[in-house]
Amino acid sequence: MGVLIALSSCNKEENNWDKYEDWRNANNDFIEAKSEELNAAGTAFVYEQISPDWDKGSAILMKRLKHGTGNKNPLYTSYVDVIYKGTLYDGTPFDSTYSYADSITTLKLSATVQGFAMALTNMVVGDSCEVIIPAYAGYGEQDRDKIPPYSALIFGIKLVDIPAYEKPYQKK
Repeated sequence: MGVLIALSSCNKEENNWDKYEDWRNANNDFIEAKSEELNAAGTAFVYEQISPDWDKGSAILMKRLKHGTGNKNPLYTSYVDVIYKGTLYDGTPFDSTYSYADSITTLKLSATVQGFAMALTNMVVGDSCEVIIPAYAGYGEQDRDKIPPYSALIFGIKLVDIPAYEKPYQKK
């Protein structure tokens, strides 16, 4: 029985791989194009590639829209107050704090997708950024309601506050 379940789940993943081939390729092409996008003067990349200390093999793309005045970055274990809007690469919205009565929401970074945490740990209070998260740092091959498998996630994020900043671990 266990073998049948394992085989059927493998077939589902393989079917999703084939079923979403065009979508997957379009998302990957979008990320590649954005990673090579230059500023108006043609002198610098628009997006910075961010890799976290805890996983140097992963990366997201981040464009700073506004620099904040804070001097601390949230930790992976931090709770943060944020405002955000999430869309797919083609502009389809899937989530936004702007639909809440109070657009600021509190999140624990370690409870978000990896790419969202990667972005916020590289921000200070007051920063506003556009972030492009590849599928592997988002929901991967999972089908999530409005988010098809293998989707790049694009977020506009503003870090409003780090309500209870904890001290980073210090070796003694």
